[in-house]
Amino acid sequence: MRYELTDLKVFLAIAAARSLSGGAADMHLTAPSASYRLKNLEQALGTALFERTSKGMQLTPAGLTVRRYAEAILGNVERLGAEMQRHTDGVVGHIRVFANSSTLNGLAPALSRFLAAYPNVNVELEEHLSATVVKAVQDDAADIGLAAGDIDFGGLTVIPYAHDELVFVTPPGHPLAEYPIVPLDMALAHDLVGIGRKSSNFVFLEAMAHKLGVAPRVRVHAPSFADVLACVKEGVGISLVPHSIAAAFIQSGQVQKVRVDEPWAQRQQCIVLKSPQSLLPHEQAFVGYVVKTNAGALADAAAPAIRGS
Repeated sequence: MRYELTDLKVFLAIAAARSLSGGAADMHLTAPSASYRLKNLEQALGTALFERTSKGMQLTPAGLTVRRYAEAILGNVERLGAEMQRHTDGVVGHIRVFANSSTLNGLAPALSRFLAAYPNVNVELEEHLSATVVKAVQDDAADIGLAAGDIDFGGLTVIPYAHDELVFVTPPGHPLAEYPIVPLDMALAHDLVGIGRKSSNFVFLEAMAHKLGVAPRVRVHAPSFADVLACVKEGVGISLVPHSIAAAFIQSGQVQKVRVDEPWAQRQQCIVLKSPQSLLPHEQAFVGYVVKTNAGALADAAAPAIRGS
């Protein structure tokens, strides 16, 4: 089976435009040239990839399959080019990490130590819901994922490294603080302080509220957990936060803790990746720093043994 990357690019352009001429124009080719490329690809694969209809060119079932793999192939080629550019710029490694809000907010100690020890490695961090983190690792959109909660890991390698709990924090003397643990709907009857509207923390809370048929009464979306806690302390409202982030405020009495009577409140924090063999040496080292920092071992940051889930 022989075909060129340009054939795949032309195929994807035609699929996106649903038109041979439109795809050709997007690729800066003449229509005959694009048609020739498409025929080469179809002959190499041994099947038709498009069906011509009154609504334009529609992908056949085989075409849908080719589109999925072509997008992955060209995405990997693009990432390869970016990695090679980093090498020429003096950067020898780049790690794409997707993390949910609670794991992301606890990452700073491990991340700072890792970056100090590996000055020629860059880390790109993105915040997403845990389910999105898992899918990104499965789809090669992320090299390493940091997720929390009871979710389907889809056969990925899973390394538990810490535990946290989502709790509501209230101003001192708030009516909700009379209860040590409450159901979610009871808490949602009160005014809320949310972190950023697009943060994984708030998106998750909004989804859980939606299941109950409740719209959260958000007074303000604060830019960080520190700002959230400051607002709660001043009596603006209550907020759902990871216990680890609010611990100092709780211990000092600036806010009060109310546990949530929901199984999802318990948050096992895990590193997720495709397999141990998929890790480059600097990625293996990053995993080691995350695990060992959270275990309290700061001396030797060699990567831990990893098992497939």
